[in-house]
Amino acid sequence: MTNIEERAKSYEEQLLEWYTHLHTYPETSFNEVHTTEYLIEQLEAIGGYTLTRVSNTGVIADITCGKPGPKVALRADIDALAMPENSGLSFASVNDGVMHACGHDGHMTMLLGAAKLIRQCQDELSGSYRLLFQPGEELFPGGAKEYVEKGVLDGVDYILGQHVAPFLPTGTFGLVEGPIMGATDVAHIKIIGQGGHASMPHLNTDVIATGAEIVTNLQHLVAREVDPLAQAVISITNFHAGTAHNVMAGEALLSGSIRTFDEEVRQYLAKRIEEVATAIARAHRCEAEVAYEFGYPATVNDAAVTRTVRAALRDLYGEAALPEQKPLMAGEDFASYLKVCRGTFYFIGVGNEEKECKYPLHHSCFKLDSDALPLGVAGLIAGSQAVMRAHPIAE
Repeated sequence: MTNIEERAKSYEEQLLEWYTHLHTYPETSFNEVHTTEYLIEQLEAIGGYTLTRVSNTGVIADITCGKPGPKVALRADIDALAMPENSGLSFASVNDGVMHACGHDGHMTMLLGAAKLIRQCQDELSGSYRLLFQPGEELFPGGAKEYVEKGVLDGVDYILGQHVAPFLPTGTFGLVEGPIMGATDVAHIKIIGQGGHASMPHLNTDVIATGAEIVTNLQHLVAREVDPLAQAVISITNFHAGTAHNVMAGEALLSGSIRTFDEEVRQYLAKRIEEVATAIARAHRCEAEVAYEFGYPATVNDAAVTRTVRAALRDLYGEAALPEQKPLMAGEDFASYLKVCRGTFYFIGVGNEEKECKYPLHHSCFKLDSDALPLGVAGLIAGSQAVMRAHPIAE
């Protein structure tokens, strides 16, 4: 077929137009009304796709190519974050307090580019595609879970997704076989005691001292109860108690984040956090109530599919484009897809110091290097076609 790298490169002007518009008009999770309308307009202009909406926002685009093969889904999330923008871009957000600080505008742009390339090379390509422009990645329980429950992966053999990465230079990709991102759970702990005058602690129960001991002992779970080779993180990030220097508080509220890769470790920590908190509180004549919220599960890539995509990217861009990538404890609702369908989720570098594209995701100054956009388009097509060739029938 026509060289996909050259084809994608020829779309640069169109990709920048899409990206500029999407960045300028960001919308928060499950409120992506304008975004959805714009995506539909662009897909209709490309032509050849059957468009379906299974939720209030977001759109799915289906197309069958000229040669037989499996069905592959490609996914882009479409929501932005509720935060102000300070990027200095000439096309910065016009929606106050909303910003594409996680690069989902780039994801949409690259998937639109892939849609255009698939359409223009339809007769030369294998299999069929289902393009998922998915709402609500940033807000638990996430749009991916809803999409799965509504059957968008029915009949799909493989799924691929990518995420922009400012920690990788433009022109590189980060792939990991197995877990690449962690489960994102939250624990809320309420400590209830007897408040009173600070000069008479023996007549009260100290919820602050009790809470401090709980925080310390929760770290022992990671250090002494989790296999050192099975990574886990417990971070208590909120501790609220008291209103005056001479009053012992009667209640303390703690909350924090629990990150894991292994599902057994995840379930074990959920159980032990409650046991440790309630036992320590009881030992200090207090009570503890623990509410544990399971967030996104770990994002676990299929090893064989990941190796195939890595080989395709190596053929396209060379070995230097594939630096070693370690798993991250950040979370992704793409995990919901990988629990029911073989596939892979990987990082695409958008970092460029010379262009000031150096700020981390979720930073008000974040911006991506637009030179990465055609690279992502070509990567999606090369990777998906390689998967179809290497794995013609989903096992």
